[in-house]
Order: sequence, then structure tokens, then C-alpha cells
Amino acid sequence: MNPGLSAFGPLLLSVGLVALLVQFGRGQGGLVRALFSALCIALAARYVWWRFEYSLPANQNIYQQAWAWMFFAFETMSICSSTSVILFMSRRGGRTPPAQIPPQIAYAPVDVFIATYNEPYNILERTIVGAKAIEHPDLRVWILDDGARDWVRELADDLGIHYIRRVKGAHAKAGNINNGLRHALAAGRRPDFILVLDADFVPYRNILKRTLGLFAEPDVGIVQTPQHFFNPDPIQNNLALTRVWPDEQRFFFNTLLASKDAWGAAFCCGTSAVFRVDALVAAGGMATETVTEDMLTSFKFGEHGYSTIFLNEMLSMGLAPEGLSSYVSQRSRWCLGAIQQIYTRWSFAGPAKINLINRLSSLDGVLYWMSNAPFKLLMITAPLVYWWTQTAVISSTLETLLNYLAPFVACSILFMGFYAHKRIIPVMTDVTQLLTSFSMVATVAVAIVKPWGHPFKVTAKGISADRVVVQWRYLLVFAAIALGTVAGIMRNTAQFSPLYGTDGYGVNVFWSIFNIAVLVVACAVCVEAPRRRIEERFNSGEAAMVRLANGLQVPCVVRDISLGGANLAIGFGRLRAEDQGCLVLSNGIEAPFAQVRQAQSGIAVRFRLDKETRRQLIARLFTGGYANEVQQIKLGRLFGSVVRRLAA
Repeated sequence: MNPGLSAFGPLLLSVGLVALLVQFGRGQGGLVRALFSALCIALAARYVWWRFEYSLPANQNIYQQAWAWMFFAFETMSICSSTSVILFMSRRGGRTPPAQIPPQIAYAPVDVFIATYNEPYNILERTIVGAKAIEHPDLRVWILDDGARDWVRELADDLGIHYIRRVKGAHAKAGNINNGLRHALAAGRRPDFILVLDADFVPYRNILKRTLGLFAEPDVGIVQTPQHFFNPDPIQNNLALTRVWPDEQRFFFNTLLASKDAWGAAFCCGTSAVFRVDALVAAGGMATETVTEDMLTSFKFGEHGYSTIFLNEMLSMGLAPEGLSSYVSQRSRWCLGAIQQIYTRWSFAGPAKINLINRLSSLDGVLYWMSNAPFKLLMITAPLVYWWTQTAVISSTLETLLNYLAPFVACSILFMGFYAHKRIIPVMTDVTQLLTSFSMVATVAVAIVKPWGHPFKVTAKGISADRVVVQWRYLLVFAAIALGTVAGIMRNTAQFSPLYGTDGYGVNVFWSIFNIAVLVVACAVCVEAPRRRIEERFNSGEAAMVRLANGLQVPCVVRDISLGGANLAIGFGRLRAEDQGCLVLSNGIEAPFAQVRQAQSGIAVRFRLDKETRRQLIARLFTGGYANEVQQIKLGRLFGSVVRRLAA
């Protein structure tokens, strides 16, 4: 039966209220945001109440009822997690550094710690060069080598920085930083602040100029800055979305953590964070009780009267996991750390001295890791189970479901569209969560029973591949669920099917179609596109000069550039294939090149850089001014790109 117009009443009313809020609340942005958030939470509560009171199936056997109740339990937990996020987003973070920095802070001694374990030469060189380029009058740079590699010591000597190594050190990165802190404090000149960098994160020149002023407040212990990436993550790369869809962490850093900061609930995220040394000493160094030492360190600092704040400015760039396996492994580690924290005194319900808002923030994280992945798997498999076993998780007509679910979903999508700038949207966000769901469920199941004793896995970085790699262990599962769902629908389309025409039939048809779309896109992500370039390219537009070996100088525009080469637009004429020369950038860097091929109205070149020129170019490209960010999400371009990728 087609739903009547009355079924759309609550949906139209809710969307109308949103329109009124936006239209008549101009100039009252904070109030509108809070009221919009409250509306979403109220609609979520209305839906959960209806689900519990009226929509749970009856007349099923005990096993079928257990399946339905399990689904409802995880659905409720997931909605609680979502509404917690919406609650935090009812405030907007907009912290800025002070205009004037007290001299004792502006000129304070600062150390930079680069923690490394197994990263290759080119990654470490890039980060060290960036660290040395930081603009600050009293700066020391340390490389903390947990891999005990002689070539790292030689690189440190070559670049003029301090080197510390550990052999079989405990507590992974946290122990490495604590070991570095002991050496730095004993090295004669005591630092007041420490900038911590992962080995693959290159700081901008002005990172200390923008962060140190925030330490004028004596209770600030950590200033965290967002993590941005100059390479595409597996979703962007495998779906060919590098220029139209942002990396998966943009919502967390650009939206959620900024909002949590407005509530006083920001926390450390490891790299690109500046620490007050007095706070580190008071807390006994970085936390070592969990594998996510960063977040727990913020809670330990809080016990000693020091807060963590978040400055939402792009002040560094790093490497996102390049492969799907690395991507999943990284998130499994984050999940494990969140579960481990439950068993410490800094849990959301633990005895440590933690204020209420930070307890709620901690609970929000636990809810996310414990509920979203299981519920995502249940969402994907529930229609499949329905078609093949006649086991329902919801008893409702399509009309009634529209009445209760549609207002909550529509307002939540609109809320995220406005305040998360379309970084959370159906299908794409579902794919992101589905890709890690099996691993997350396994991690939670194991960690709840055995939180400790798991090996620490460092996320592999700096990987290049010249061929397509298929992640069969993920793809086969997603494909099997999709095919099973399609077959289940076809099996029950005939009128003699016992499911045909029942209350849940229409609901499961629409649900299945959505699931199939998500599963197909997830399968496409499992086919990893080649990453043939070792060095990532940046869009440029910089005016430059090509100087040929015969002395001829030709003006050009740099379309894009990397440490390996560039694409140059030549205003007139054509260069011969054998022509070699030098690209002269506006800041005087001269990069010798060999021509690779003729490009449209220009040429593509490969650089032939000596060590010194390469390091000059590193400082030029990675310490401010260049970025590979998707500034605006256009849904037409996004889904058009996905369709083209699926059809390819």
C-alpha cells in the first residue's frame, strides 16, 4: 500500500520548523543551532519511544525475538551515540590565538619531538626539514628513534638535530616520548614547551606562532591542532574522489572536536600538539595505560589542573593510511584504546577527578566504538535475514515508519548538512563505517574480555603500488551479502511468498535497496587503485620561469608540483622533447628537470634534485601555502564521480 499524505505530516512539520528556525533566527546563530540540535534530539527520543512501544515484532519464536531485541538494543545505543554528537555540536568552536603574546611565552625555549619507529628515509627527511623550518627564536629538534637504526642517526647528524634511540623500549610511542622528555630535561637548556609530531607529519613554519599564545592562560596544558593530510585515504583514492570528497577525519577535526572544545571537552590526538612541560612533569609524562596515549594524557592532565584546548587551524600536514588494511588497522587501535580506558581510573565512570562534561565526552567515544560497528552490521544483514528466514526486527507499515523515522532522519541530515558542511551524508558515511565494522566488532568483543596484552601495530605509511590490489577478505563478504539480499528480494516478489503484502514487506524492500547501494560502493573501495607516484602532487598556479640549457628563459605557470616533478603551462611555443632545463620558482629555488612528455599547452617534467635543493623544495611545499584539501562538497559532483567509478 502506498503511504498516504498524512504519513508525511510529521516530516513536513519538522522540516518546516527547521526552515522557520533558519529564516527567522538570522543573527542568532548560536540560539538557532541549539534549538535545531534540541529538535533533532527530541525527534530521536520520539522514534525510540515508538520503536519500544509499538514496533517490536510479536509472534516469533524465541530465537527470532532475541534477534529483534538485539537489533533494537544496538539501534538504541547507536542513536544515543548520534544524539550525543548532535548535543556537542549544539555549540560551535571558534577559538583564535591572542593578538599579543607575552614575551616570556613568545621567546620560551621549545623542543620538537619526532617519534619514529619504522618509517623510511624520505618520510623522516621531510618531517625533520619541516621541523627545522619552524619560525621560533629558541628551538631544538629531536628525533626519537624506537627502531635503533644507524641511518636515522646519520640523517639526524646530517640535518643538525638531536638523536635519541631506544632498544626494546616499553609502551610504544608514549614510552618513546617519555624517554625523550627525560633526555631533554637533562640536556642543560630546559624546554618550556614541546611540540610532538608523528614521523609523517610536517609542521607549518608558523605552528608555534599560532599556538604558543594560547598558553598565556596558566591552566592550559595542551594545545591540539587538527590533523590534515596531503595524500588521499583509501576511500578517496579507490573511488577516484580526491578532488570532490574530503578525507574521513575531516568531520572529527573540523567539526566535532571544535564543538567539544566549545564545551571544554577537547582532548589530545597525538601528533601536531604542543605540551606545557610543567604539565607533562606533573602528570608523570605521557599516559602509558592504554594504546591511545594521547586522549588519556588529557584526562591525566585534568587531574593536575591543566586543560586541553583545540585550535582549529591547519598547521601541519601528514600521511593518511594509503591501504585499506592500514586504514582498518589504525581504527582498530583507536577502538582498543577506547575500550581499555573503561578499565582505568579515568573511565567515564571511574574515580579520577574528571568533570562532568569530560565524562560525557568519554562516554560518547565509548558509545561510538561499542555500538556503531555492530549496528552497522545488523543494519546491513537484517533485511537479508528477513528475506531468507522470515525473521523481522521491526513490525511496521511503510506509512507508520515514515511517520516516526523520517522526521528524525531528515532533520539529522539537514543538521549535519548545515553544521558539518556535508561531511556526513547517507551512503558515503555508511560506506566509511561499514569498511571497518567487522574489525571493530572483533576488537570490541576481544577487548571487553581481555583489554590488555595485545600487540601494538604501527600504521604503515609511505606505501606505493604500481598495480591494482583487491582486498578479497572484505570484498567477498560485502558481495555475498549484496547478492544474498538481491536473491532474497527476488525470491519473495511472487504473491505466494508468505512475506508478500505483510506490514514489513515494503519497509524491507526500501531498506534492501539502500543496503545494496552501500554494499556496491563498499566493494568498489575494496579494489585498491594503483598509487604509482611516491610523491604527492599539489595544485599550484604559481608563476615561474623555465630556463633552458641554451640560456633561453620562458615564463610558465606551475599547474601542479611535487618533490618528483611538475606540470607546467607554457604561454607560447613548444619545447623540444630533448630540451632539459631548470624550473625557477618565485622564491628563487632552482629545480633542474628532464622533460617527460608534452602536455596540453605545456610540459610535464621530472626533477633531478640534489640533496640540498630537495630539502629547499620540501620546505617550500610542506611548511605552509600548499594543501590538498577539498574546500567544498558538491553532492552532484560527488555522486557523479561515484557512479563513473562504478561504471568504469
